Amino acid sequence: LKGEVPSAINIPSGCRFHPRCPYKTRKCVKKEPPLVEIAKDHFVACHLKA
Repeated sequence: LKGEVPSAINIPSGCRFHPRCPYKTRKCVKKEPPLVEIAKDHFVACHLKA
């Protein structure tokens, strides 16, 4: 992802990657996505993949 990594002290609300994600939605800003296994030992935390 392009852009600056947010401060560990000031983590964004919702998904911590939404400030830099070109695919973000309103849901990403408001709610942290669940961790989902999409393949054996391959996990993602993204509302678009959940």
